[in-house]
Amino acid sequence: MTGDNACGVGADKPTPCVYILCAVHNGAAYLEELLSSLAAQSRPHWVLLLRDDASADRTPAILEQAAARDQRIVVLPTLGDQRGAAGSFAWLWDHVPPDAEYVMFADQDDVWHPRKIEWSLEAMQAAEREHGGAVLVHTDLEVVDAQLRPIASSFWTSAGIRPQPATLRRLASHNVVTGCTVLVNRALRERAGRIPADCAMHDWWLALVAATVGRVIALPVATVRYRQHATNVIGARTALQQQPWHRWPGLAVRALSRRAAVRADIAMAARQAGALSVRFGTELSLPERTFLNAYAQIPTAAWLPRKLAVIRLHLLSEFGWIRNAGVLWRA
Repeated sequence: MTGDNACGVGADKPTPCVYILCAVHNGAAYLEELLSSLAAQSRPHWVLLLRDDASADRTPAILEQAAARDQRIVVLPTLGDQRGAAGSFAWLWDHVPPDAEYVMFADQDDVWHPRKIEWSLEAMQAAEREHGGAVLVHTDLEVVDAQLRPIASSFWTSAGIRPQPATLRRLASHNVVTGCTVLVNRALRERAGRIPADCAMHDWWLALVAATVGRVIALPVATVRYRQHATNVIGARTALQQQPWHRWPGLAVRALSRRAAVRADIAMAARQAGALSVRFGTELSLPERTFLNAYAQIPTAAWLPRKLAVIRLHLLSEFGWIRNAGVLWRA
């Protein structure tokens, strides 16, 4: 690993090194700003592992130039296949050195606060001193437009996300963790193992594992400028409560038309719940195992049992009756 010297791997290992994983695809328009924000970090001991997912723009050249000027930047060779965001991050996860102490994730189009690594590490190390074991730390984000102009100072507020309590039951149906804010420790990485094909996304899977065998720590500070543009893979959604009232009728009509998408989302979460039950079955309590197994069966249930299971297992009161009624109607 050519970036090892940047982290002092070997005789003179300095303060904790963080490995940052970034899957890139056609990111030429925004990559330089991300790389500049990493170079400006108050904690300089990091290595950036990059996977180019068959880009057709100038991305490969930008990455090679960045690696040539900074030994902490490592472009991992691939076979040129395209895996998508989930597959690329899972591939990068498999290429983290076994002795890496901490791992973070970066999106190609965001900009990091200069103290992002510092703040996340402080929260992580405080949690490790308190209890040890597997820990995932994540933070809030500032939502910005394509030109980095502010849209919302808190993604959690604008999207109606309540990061706590990060229980297995809540996380099984709704992810509250945004990958580009995540820091995980070695204990969690070892417990999580390989990211399964049945997981929805790497951040959701790691949050579920942390909730199962460790802890999820929410740091209420925006550490990332979360850029919104036409090609976001997921992007920021605005909660109904944050929308102007005159838009509600149109949003309701649009929501009712998304039956296939809602059912696909539930099926994806159900597959993930099943994978978690298989991976950690012997470590789960009987109620947890019963919940996950029942959740995994939602997509194959008949109409009425499916609706009842969605009410019992999937819906959360915090989302309000309007949103929940819409989900139940389409489920």
